[in-house]
Amino acid sequence: MEREKSHSIFFSLSPLLYLILTILFFRFVWVVTYPHPMALFVSGVISFLQRRNRKFVFLKSSFRKNFVSVLPAMEILFFVGMLIASWAYAGVLSTMIQIGILFLQPDYFLPSLAIVSAIAAMVSGSSWTTAGTLGVALMGVAEVISFPQTMAAGAIVSGCYFGDKLSPLSDTTNLASSLTHVPIWKHIRHMLKTTCISFGLAILGFYFLNLCVWDSTQTTNITLQSESFGDISLSGVSWAKLIPVVLVFGSSLFRMHIRLSLLLGIVSSIVLNLNEFGFPWEIGKTLVYGFESRSGNEVFDRFLSGGGVVAILPTEILILAAVWFGAVVEGYGYLNEILIQIKIWAKDRWDILLSTMGTSFLLNLVTADQYLSLVIPARAFRSLAEEKGIPEKDISRSLEDSGTITSPLIPWNSCGAFMSTSLGVSVFAFFPFVFFNLIHVLLAVSLLLVAKNKSKSS
Repeated sequence: MEREKSHSIFFSLSPLLYLILTILFFRFVWVVTYPHPMALFVSGVISFLQRRNRKFVFLKSSFRKNFVSVLPAMEILFFVGMLIASWAYAGVLSTMIQIGILFLQPDYFLPSLAIVSAIAAMVSGSSWTTAGTLGVALMGVAEVISFPQTMAAGAIVSGCYFGDKLSPLSDTTNLASSLTHVPIWKHIRHMLKTTCISFGLAILGFYFLNLCVWDSTQTTNITLQSESFGDISLSGVSWAKLIPVVLVFGSSLFRMHIRLSLLLGIVSSIVLNLNEFGFPWEIGKTLVYGFESRSGNEVFDRFLSGGGVVAILPTEILILAAVWFGAVVEGYGYLNEILIQIKIWAKDRWDILLSTMGTSFLLNLVTADQYLSLVIPARAFRSLAEEKGIPEKDISRSLEDSGTITSPLIPWNSCGAFMSTSLGVSVFAFFPFVFFNLIHVLLAVSLLLVAKNKSKSS
């Protein structure tokens, strides 16, 4: 009996093992340009063949459901590609970078990036809107002052997800609240107990990292690399260029959907700068193929050149490959078997909360969608939580502590792919510097383990 149980667990977890092995293979043995889509596709095929006797209709249904869940993310990615291209062409990004150089002090650069991103995400209620607009400009500032891009991206992602978690406008915060029937403000107040500690520790970590990285002699780089911007002063800032930025974040405050906010940013930048865009053909070419900067400053040109729909296509392929892998894992019963084993293991309230976090992380790995990482665990563990008398607010916080927080740390997850594409840094590169997300997951798990040990000893 024990051998059958372990055999079942092994086969249930085998798709994840195949995924890890194929990622290593395509990254280090047979090196390909896009290792993650290849690994997801191949591991999905192996898992499919392993259970080819199952009915194909289950795979088809699961693929359709997963595809529908990530379709909005894929649409938003196209808008972000066009937004970056239009803002670069219209001078919006260069203006934002110019203002960033004026106000962001190099000695406190990383903490400042995290705090500014957190405020913007809290106001807009969206980590994606913040990363795709303000985050791009902040990465430009880092490029101009020769600050490590990986660290800057880590600070921006940290701030985006802290602000997103504590915003009453956030879709994931509202989703976790509604799934567990916890009032939104009660849910946010309960998250404050751990979230603020994690962010405070992250800011401290960014401060010390900043001290280690930044050399005061590098301050001259700001002057040398910024010549393409012209007059680096408040009087030299073209404030009209910021109208698209105000419209994007302002529309978010009125709960306008992120697609409409981004579209508003694209259209407004074109309308306000028609003399710079020229003929409609040039506008369309820029939106599709991206912007090519020719200012003469190598650093400036390297950063601003890009964007457009074509630049987003590799990310879209990655998400589709993840949808295929998730469809096999879910449609052919692997995921359900894992959930059954987790439910058997969960004996007390601490096990259930840890299981909720673990399942959320697992779903981020296999389904590539953070919404499913919130919905499925909430449904799976709701009845168990009621039986054990676990407060609903604890379940809602556990969902966010893992489902929301770990989503940008997985390269093929829609959130990880979005952050990587928007900021121009791979997930593996910025992963060690996403201090808030890493600290928060460790803190949440540690607190649950400590509470479990205390309950056992008492």
